[in-house]
Amino acid sequence: MKRLAFFIILAQIILSSAYAGRRDTIPIIHFQLVDATNGKPIPLAHIVNINTKKATIADMLGYFRIPIAVGDTLTVTAVGFHDMKIPSWGQFSLDSLYFPIRLTPRFYEIKEVKITRFGSYQRFIREVASMEMPKSEDEIMQERLEDYFRRSITQMDLKNLPSPSGGFFFGDDWLTRQRQKIESKRIEEQKWDIILKKFSAKIVCDLTGLEGIEAIKFMEYCGFTEGYLLISSDYEVRKMILDKFDVYKNK
Repeated sequence: MKRLAFFIILAQIILSSAYAGRRDTIPIIHFQLVDATNGKPIPLAHIVNINTKKATIADMLGYFRIPIAVGDTLTVTAVGFHDMKIPSWGQFSLDSLYFPIRLTPRFYEIKEVKITRFGSYQRFIREVASMEMPKSEDEIMQERLEDYFRRSITQMDLKNLPSPSGGFFFGDDWLTRQRQKIESKRIEEQKWDIILKKFSAKIVCDLTGLEGIEAIKFMEYCGFTEGYLLISSDYEVRKMILDKFDVYKNK
Protein backbone atom coordinates (compact mmCIF):
# COMPACT_ATOMS: atom_id res chain seq x y z
CA MET A 1 0.00 0.00 0.00
CA LYS A 2 2.85 2.35 0.86
CA ARG A 3 4.54 1.48 -2.44
CA LEU A 4 1.35 2.32 -4.40
CA ALA A 5 1.05 5.68 -2.64
CA PHE A 6 4.70 6.39 -3.39
CA PHE A 7 4.21 5.74 -7.13
CA ILE A 8 1.08 7.94 -7.23
CA ILE A 9 2.93 10.85 -5.62
CA LEU A 10 5.90 10.33 -7.97
CA ALA A 11 3.61 10.35 -11.02
CA GLN A 12 1.99 13.61 -9.88
CA ILE A 13 5.39 15.24 -9.45
CA ILE A 14 6.50 14.13 -12.93
CA LEU A 15 3.28 15.37 -14.56
CA SER A 16 3.50 18.72 -12.74
CA SER A 17 7.10 19.16 -13.87
CA ALA A 18 6.20 18.30 -17.46
CA TYR A 19 3.31 20.78 -17.46
CA ALA A 20 5.48 23.52 -15.95
CA GLY A 21 8.15 22.84 -18.56
CA ARG A 22 5.61 23.10 -21.35
CA ARG A 23 4.32 26.43 -20.05
CA ASP A 24 7.91 27.70 -19.76
CA THR A 25 8.33 27.15 -23.49
CA ILE A 26 5.52 29.55 -24.36
CA PRO A 27 7.08 32.33 -26.49
CA ILE A 28 7.27 35.80 -24.98
CA ILE A 29 6.10 38.24 -27.67
CA HIS A 30 6.78 41.99 -27.77
CA PHE A 31 4.01 44.46 -28.68
CA GLN A 32 3.48 48.21 -28.91
CA LEU A 33 0.14 49.97 -28.37
CA VAL A 34 -0.54 52.96 -30.64
CA ASP A 35 -3.44 55.30 -31.35
CA ALA A 36 -5.18 54.15 -34.55
CA THR A 37 -5.85 57.76 -35.59
CA ASN A 38 -2.36 59.27 -35.29
CA GLY A 39 0.09 56.46 -34.53
CA LYS A 40 1.14 57.90 -31.16
CA PRO A 41 2.09 55.40 -28.42
CA ILE A 42 -0.43 54.62 -25.67
CA PRO A 43 1.18 54.38 -22.21
CA LEU A 44 0.19 52.41 -19.11
CA ALA A 45 -2.46 50.18 -20.69
CA HIS A 46 -3.42 46.93 -18.93
CA ILE A 47 -2.97 43.66 -20.82
CA VAL A 48 -4.20 40.25 -19.64
CA ASN A 49 -3.75 36.78 -21.15
CA ILE A 50 -7.19 35.33 -20.37
CA ASN A 51 -6.03 31.72 -20.72
CA THR A 52 -2.90 31.84 -18.54
CA LYS A 53 -4.18 34.62 -16.21
CA LYS A 54 -0.89 36.48 -16.71
CA ALA A 55 -1.02 40.28 -16.88
CA THR A 56 1.28 43.20 -17.57
CA ILE A 57 1.27 46.98 -18.07
CA ALA A 58 2.61 48.85 -21.09
CA ASP A 59 5.46 51.29 -20.51
CA MET A 60 5.37 55.02 -21.31
CA LEU A 61 6.04 54.31 -25.00
CA GLY A 62 3.32 51.67 -25.25
CA TYR A 63 5.71 48.70 -25.30
CA PHE A 64 5.03 45.49 -23.38
CA ARG A 65 5.94 41.81 -23.49
CA ILE A 66 3.80 38.85 -22.49
CA PRO A 67 3.80 35.06 -22.97
CA ILE A 68 1.19 34.05 -25.55
CA ALA A 69 0.64 30.68 -27.21
CA VAL A 70 -1.63 29.56 -30.03
CA GLY A 71 -5.20 29.53 -28.71
CA ASP A 72 -4.59 32.21 -26.07
CA THR A 73 -6.48 35.52 -26.08
CA LEU A 74 -5.22 38.91 -24.92
CA THR A 75 -7.47 41.66 -23.61
CA VAL A 76 -6.19 45.24 -23.81
CA THR A 77 -7.67 48.04 -21.70
CA ALA A 78 -6.53 51.67 -21.87
CA VAL A 79 -8.11 54.84 -20.53
CA GLY A 80 -9.66 56.84 -23.39
CA PHE A 81 -9.70 53.91 -25.83
CA HIS A 82 -12.06 51.09 -26.73
CA ASP A 83 -11.14 47.70 -25.24
CA MET A 84 -9.75 45.08 -27.63
CA LYS A 85 -9.54 41.28 -27.59
CA ILE A 86 -6.75 39.69 -29.63
CA PRO A 87 -6.90 35.91 -30.22
CA SER A 88 -3.67 34.13 -31.18
CA TRP A 89 -3.93 31.68 -34.08
CA GLY A 90 -0.18 31.55 -34.77
CA GLN A 91 0.30 35.03 -36.28
CA PHE A 92 2.88 36.06 -33.65
CA SER A 93 6.48 34.89 -34.00
CA LEU A 94 9.75 35.52 -32.18
CA ASP A 95 11.55 36.69 -35.33
CA SER A 96 9.70 40.05 -35.29
CA LEU A 97 10.96 42.98 -33.22
CA TYR A 98 7.44 43.79 -32.02
CA PHE A 99 3.82 43.70 -33.21
CA PRO A 100 1.81 46.96 -33.25
CA ILE A 101 -1.69 47.00 -31.76
CA ARG A 102 -3.88 49.93 -32.85
CA LEU A 103 -6.58 51.02 -30.41
CA THR A 104 -9.52 53.21 -31.40
CA PRO A 105 -10.03 56.33 -29.24
CA ARG A 106 -13.19 56.62 -27.15
CA PHE A 107 -14.52 60.17 -27.03
CA TYR A 108 -16.52 61.65 -24.14
CA GLU A 109 -18.27 64.93 -24.80
CA ILE A 110 -19.61 66.87 -21.79
CA LYS A 111 -20.71 70.44 -21.40
CA GLU A 112 -18.39 72.75 -19.52
CA VAL A 113 -19.15 73.75 -15.93
CA LYS A 114 -18.50 77.41 -15.18
CA ILE A 115 -17.44 78.34 -11.65
CA THR A 116 -17.74 82.01 -10.78
CA ARG A 117 -15.44 83.88 -8.39
CA PHE A 118 -18.10 84.02 -5.66
CA GLY A 119 -19.28 80.44 -6.13
CA SER A 120 -18.92 77.63 -3.60
CA TYR A 121 -18.00 73.98 -3.75
CA GLN A 122 -21.63 73.07 -2.95
CA ARG A 123 -22.81 75.12 -5.92
CA PHE A 124 -20.25 73.36 -8.13
CA ILE A 125 -21.60 69.97 -7.01
CA ARG A 126 -25.19 71.06 -7.76
CA GLU A 127 -24.26 72.23 -11.27
CA VAL A 128 -22.44 69.00 -12.06
CA ALA A 129 -25.37 66.92 -10.73
CA SER A 130 -27.87 68.84 -12.87
CA MET A 131 -25.71 68.84 -15.99
CA GLU A 132 -27.28 67.07 -18.97
CA MET A 133 -25.14 64.24 -20.35
CA PRO A 134 -25.00 63.80 -24.13
CA LYS A 135 -27.47 61.25 -25.46
CA SER A 136 -26.24 58.02 -27.01
CA GLU A 137 -27.13 56.98 -30.55
CA ASP A 138 -29.56 54.38 -29.19
CA GLU A 139 -31.34 56.98 -27.07
CA ILE A 140 -31.59 59.36 -30.04
CA MET A 141 -32.96 56.57 -32.25
CA GLN A 142 -35.51 55.59 -29.57
CA GLU A 143 -36.74 59.19 -29.34
CA ARG A 144 -37.10 59.33 -33.12
CA LEU A 145 -39.16 56.13 -33.09
CA GLU A 146 -41.42 57.42 -30.34
CA ASP A 147 -41.86 60.73 -32.16
CA TYR A 148 -42.69 58.86 -35.38
CA PHE A 149 -45.40 56.80 -33.68
CA ARG A 150 -46.86 59.85 -31.95
CA ARG A 151 -47.13 61.71 -35.26
CA SER A 152 -48.46 58.65 -37.07
CA ILE A 153 -51.19 58.03 -34.50
CA THR A 154 -52.12 61.73 -34.34
CA GLN A 155 -52.58 61.87 -38.13
CA MET A 156 -54.75 58.73 -38.19
CA ASP A 157 -58.51 59.25 -38.27
CA LEU A 158 -59.32 56.66 -35.63
CA LYS A 159 -63.05 57.49 -35.74
CA ASN A 160 -63.33 56.10 -39.29
CA LEU A 161 -61.37 52.91 -38.75
CA PRO A 162 -63.25 49.66 -39.48
CA SER A 163 -64.60 47.86 -36.45
CA PRO A 164 -63.19 44.46 -35.43
CA SER A 165 -66.38 42.81 -36.69
CA GLY A 166 -65.82 44.21 -40.17
CA GLY A 167 -63.18 41.58 -41.00
CA PHE A 168 -60.21 43.97 -40.68
CA PHE A 169 -58.67 45.29 -37.49
CA PHE A 170 -56.32 48.27 -37.64
CA GLY A 171 -54.95 48.49 -34.14
CA ASP A 172 -52.29 47.01 -31.86
CA ASP A 173 -51.22 44.33 -34.34
CA TRP A 174 -50.60 46.89 -37.07
CA LEU A 175 -48.62 49.14 -34.72
CA THR A 176 -46.56 46.17 -33.56
CA ARG A 177 -45.69 45.27 -37.16
CA GLN A 178 -44.64 48.85 -37.90
CA ARG A 179 -42.44 48.93 -34.81
CA GLN A 180 -40.86 45.64 -35.85
CA LYS A 181 -40.16 46.97 -39.38
CA ILE A 182 -38.54 50.13 -38.04
CA GLU A 183 -36.53 48.21 -35.43
CA SER A 184 -35.35 45.79 -38.14
CA LYS A 185 -34.28 48.74 -40.30
CA ARG A 186 -32.42 50.31 -37.36
CA ILE A 187 -30.58 47.08 -36.58
CA GLU A 188 -29.62 46.66 -40.24
CA GLU A 189 -28.24 50.22 -40.39
CA GLN A 190 -26.26 49.68 -37.18
CA LYS A 191 -24.83 46.43 -38.56
CA TRP A 192 -23.58 48.06 -41.77
CA ASP A 193 -22.21 51.00 -39.83
CA ILE A 194 -20.06 48.56 -37.82
CA ILE A 195 -18.96 46.69 -40.95
CA LEU A 196 -18.01 49.82 -42.93
CA LYS A 197 -15.88 51.10 -40.03
CA LYS A 198 -13.77 47.93 -40.41
CA PHE A 199 -13.89 47.13 -44.13
CA SER A 200 -14.44 49.78 -46.82
CA ALA A 201 -12.84 50.99 -50.06
CA LYS A 202 -11.08 53.79 -48.16
CA ILE A 203 -9.58 51.37 -45.64
CA VAL A 204 -8.45 49.05 -48.47
CA CYS A 205 -6.91 52.03 -50.30
CA ASP A 206 -5.04 53.19 -47.18
CA LEU A 207 -3.65 49.71 -46.50
CA THR A 208 -2.89 48.49 -50.04
CA GLY A 209 -2.80 51.57 -52.30
CA LEU A 210 -5.50 50.07 -54.56
CA GLU A 211 -8.12 52.49 -55.88
CA GLY A 212 -11.35 52.47 -57.87
CA ILE A 213 -12.33 49.25 -59.64
CA GLU A 214 -9.13 47.51 -58.55
CA ALA A 215 -10.00 48.13 -54.88
CA ILE A 216 -13.52 46.77 -55.41
CA LYS A 217 -12.13 43.65 -57.13
CA PHE A 218 -9.78 43.06 -54.21
CA MET A 219 -12.62 43.49 -51.70
CA GLU A 220 -14.59 40.81 -53.57
CA TYR A 221 -11.47 38.63 -53.57
CA CYS A 222 -11.23 38.93 -49.77
CA GLY A 223 -14.63 37.25 -49.44
CA PHE A 224 -15.23 38.38 -45.86
CA THR A 225 -18.64 37.39 -44.51
CA GLU A 226 -20.90 39.73 -42.55
CA GLY A 227 -20.54 37.49 -39.50
CA TYR A 228 -16.74 37.64 -39.61
CA LEU A 229 -16.71 41.44 -39.95
CA LEU A 230 -19.18 41.89 -37.10
CA ILE A 231 -17.36 39.76 -34.51
CA SER A 232 -13.75 40.51 -35.53
CA SER A 233 -11.82 43.47 -34.15
CA ASP A 234 -10.51 46.29 -36.32
CA TYR A 235 -6.98 44.96 -35.80
CA GLU A 236 -7.94 41.43 -36.91
CA VAL A 237 -9.70 42.64 -40.08
CA ARG A 238 -6.81 44.89 -41.12
CA LYS A 239 -4.31 42.11 -40.48
CA MET A 240 -6.38 39.75 -42.65
CA ILE A 241 -6.61 42.40 -45.43
CA LEU A 242 -2.81 42.68 -45.55
CA ASP A 243 -2.39 38.89 -45.53
CA LYS A 244 -4.83 38.46 -48.41
CA PHE A 245 -3.20 41.35 -50.32
CA ASP A 246 0.18 39.58 -50.19
CA VAL A 247 -1.43 36.60 -51.94
CA TYR A 248 -3.52 38.77 -54.30
CA LYS A 249 -0.65 40.81 -55.70
CA ASN A 250 1.40 37.67 -56.44
CA LYS A 251 -1.33 35.94 -58.43
